[in-house]
Amino acid sequence: MGGPVTLTWTDWQAIAVPLVLALGAVAVLLVDSFWKSASAELRHTVVTLLTSVVILFGLVFVWARRDDFMPAFCRPAVEGPAQCSLVFEPLTAGLWAVLLIGGLGVVGLSAYRLLAADVPIGEYHFLLLSALTGATVLAGARDLATLVIALEVVSLPSFAMVALRRDRRGSEGAMKAFLVSVLSTAVMLFGISYLYGVTGSLYLSTIANRLNGLDPDLARVAFAAGLFVIVGFGFKIAAVPFHAWLPDTYVGAPIEVTTFLAVVSKSAGVAGLLVLVTSGIAPDGSQLRTVIAILAAVTMTVGNLAALRQVEAVRLLAWSSIGQVGFLLAPLAVDNAQAVVGYLAAYVVVTLGAFGAVAVVQRHRPAGLLTDYRGMVRSEPGLAASLIFFLVVLAGLPPGLAGLFTKFAAFQAVIDGHLGWLAIVMALNVMIGLAVYLRWIAELFRLPADAPFSVDIETPAVTMISLCTAVAAVLSVLPSIMFALAT
Repeated sequence: MGGPVTLTWTDWQAIAVPLVLALGAVAVLLVDSFWKSASAELRHTVVTLLTSVVILFGLVFVWARRDDFMPAFCRPAVEGPAQCSLVFEPLTAGLWAVLLIGGLGVVGLSAYRLLAADVPIGEYHFLLLSALTGATVLAGARDLATLVIALEVVSLPSFAMVALRRDRRGSEGAMKAFLVSVLSTAVMLFGISYLYGVTGSLYLSTIANRLNGLDPDLARVAFAAGLFVIVGFGFKIAAVPFHAWLPDTYVGAPIEVTTFLAVVSKSAGVAGLLVLVTSGIAPDGSQLRTVIAILAAVTMTVGNLAALRQVEAVRLLAWSSIGQVGFLLAPLAVDNAQAVVGYLAAYVVVTLGAFGAVAVVQRHRPAGLLTDYRGMVRSEPGLAASLIFFLVVLAGLPPGLAGLFTKFAAFQAVIDGHLGWLAIVMALNVMIGLAVYLRWIAELFRLPADAPFSVDIETPAVTMISLCTAVAAVLSVLPSIMFALAT
């Protein structure tokens, strides 16, 4: 005789976006593999368009259903509401929008660069869509098993993308990221096993309910388990002190892949940690929120101080992205999802634009030094203006009001959460960040020591950088758009 049958139900529209992304990944791989009669340029164009259409479908779906609540893979719970493995709700819609916009921007940047690089087109787009599939599932996951699987679906294609160029630096960067990922997954699974042992459930809603009623001994075990899970995510998002793999990986990867890691992969990790903390392992009053606050302070400080010492553009953006993670973790420590998603939206748009400008320059000046940007204001005023705008948004300076408003929202969240010490650390890091970005901006105004600054900007790059500039400008004028993503 079999055991009792557990009835499950699913609103299939809740998984429409991840499902279409997964099918699109298979489609682009098949097109590239079996359409060998076409030229490489034609296959590149068709695969790029197919990838873009798949991502645009996701964006249209998210916009059309942004106010809906659609659960998937649910079952009746012994206590409380039904237990679901994935939920599409307004917060999920906002996170998916940020991730899909980031993915679409990376595809646009790839259209500019890939034909000139030794990167297989079909495999690249297959891995990109596969990782994006995992990212969307991660942002909607509501149980620990789905979170871990989705996180690995994001991570594994990302490592493969780093090594696609098959040179020494790419292989080294991919190996570092892979080994760190293996370690972080082991640590995370260790914590999850203890969380399951203490609470008897993998569902975040049930875990949150049961954590509040634990006796002191089990509560200490649950704290240690939650700490291991957060440490695992800390490796994934390169929070300090789990960040050592990131700079070398960013430098070793093709610039398109570096952009993907900085925009989509990092955003997916933050989204997963946001869901995990706010929905499950760190309910109100949990000491884990203090841990996250300390992690935020250390991460933003180390990232910004290290960025001050960099002489290469990609390394500067790598360390800067670590500093930005600290600012993302700060409102997360006080359970302010609106501030986190708003900050993430601005970060994704301007980071896409900044890496787009770097891709244009490095195609002509492969060394990638900050001094390579000297004379840009005089020779390429449009590109220089866009890059300056992206950097001032990251710094939180006018006219980059999108960055100013998101930093203000993060400050407000932390102050309202009675973490005055963290607000002071954030203020100090804002000043350090100003020095980081203004040092780069100053190089744009200096005269070059040798030949005048000159680059050939192709149409896809112009389009992508212009769109990022326009979106950042709109977000600066209408910041409510960013903060509405989480509601």
